[in-house]
Amino acid sequence: MKIEAKYDIIIAGGGLSGLSLAWYLAQGGYKGQVLVADATFAPTNDKTWCFWTKDEPPFKEIIYKRWKKTWVSALDYSTFRYLNEYTYYCIRSGDFREYVLTGLRSFKNFDLLEDNILDFSSYKNKAIMLTKGGDSYLANHIFQSVLKPKNLDADDIKYPLKQHFLGWEIETNETAFDPETFTLMDFNEDFSPGVGFMYVLPYGLKKALLEFTVFSEDLLPRKVYKKHIKEYLYFHFGLDKSDYKVIRKEDGVIPMEDRPYHPYYENNIINLGSVGGQTKPSTGYTFTRIQAYTQQLAEQLVQGKSPSAPSLSKLKYRYYDLLLLHILSNSTEESLQVFRSLFKKNHFDDIFRFLGEQTSFRQDLKIMSSVPYTPFFKAIGNNLPFLG
Repeated sequence: MKIEAKYDIIIAGGGLSGLSLAWYLAQGGYKGQVLVADATFAPTNDKTWCFWTKDEPPFKEIIYKRWKKTWVSALDYSTFRYLNEYTYYCIRSGDFREYVLTGLRSFKNFDLLEDNILDFSSYKNKAIMLTKGGDSYLANHIFQSVLKPKNLDADDIKYPLKQHFLGWEIETNETAFDPETFTLMDFNEDFSPGVGFMYVLPYGLKKALLEFTVFSEDLLPRKVYKKHIKEYLYFHFGLDKSDYKVIRKEDGVIPMEDRPYHPYYENNIINLGSVGGQTKPSTGYTFTRIQAYTQQLAEQLVQGKSPSAPSLSKLKYRYYDLLLLHILSNSTEESLQVFRSLFKKNHFDDIFRFLGEQTSFRQDLKIMSSVPYTPFFKAIGNNLPFLG
């Protein structure tokens, strides 16, 4: 086997998780040789990453928009809700990639490689990356976010739910949006199959991103997402197609499943991001979890320690996720009832604290007691025993 080059670390994948790790390594003063590889490093704004925090946000220099007020609607309940402790943020993927790559290019021990990645393998106490160009690269450790775990078996997934969406960023001819208020979830109770809702991020009086999002096992024809966005713009904002132009589109499929935990691709090859199980099953949010893990990982590597794999959420949160996945998979009506009660009976800071897995058991009980019991009793009955 011919080895093109040897590195201390290879980061395979130039998305959120890979570039976050590279950034924290560089900023932390890592002295080893690092290769960051991806098919392309073009900084296209094809994704919008949102998160909430009460602390100083990561990558604050490229925060695109922030909000302290939200609108939610489920069944017969609709309301504006304010955030006190938390702020909701968004970062555009193109801005993030350009910011990180510009920074990395100033570090002589970081190399960038544009090539398609075919596979990884372990060799003695080393790891190897094989590219489409026919080259092999050797490293002490590889951190990858491009290939699914080898031992991932679909039969091991009880609730193979997906969060899938199509988003339009539009610009209107006249004032249409409140830039201080984002719509977290506006549920469509008539939608089937699955649970469908609209998500709206207003960037200005005449500019917003609208995403029609669905929780279900199967994807929809693209025309269905477009139809719901058009109807929402007409019935909620009074806009027809002559009143706005679509300036950007984005779509995605996020796993929301009880996926078995596979932290390693092979020896010395750690899975990052969604392929490493860092997407929270019940919400699809990933950004904050990736930041926490890649910061921890970078600190270990800078200090010369062995890198640890992504850790599992606490047992209680994994069980809460499993129960909600059961409800979302089996009953749209009961799902909407749960969200209605959750929004109506809780402050949004408490909801975000719960979804962010930062609650005490007493706070958990408060949240759980606010939602209808019957759907969760059914879910518990279908998920015993739970061994984690």
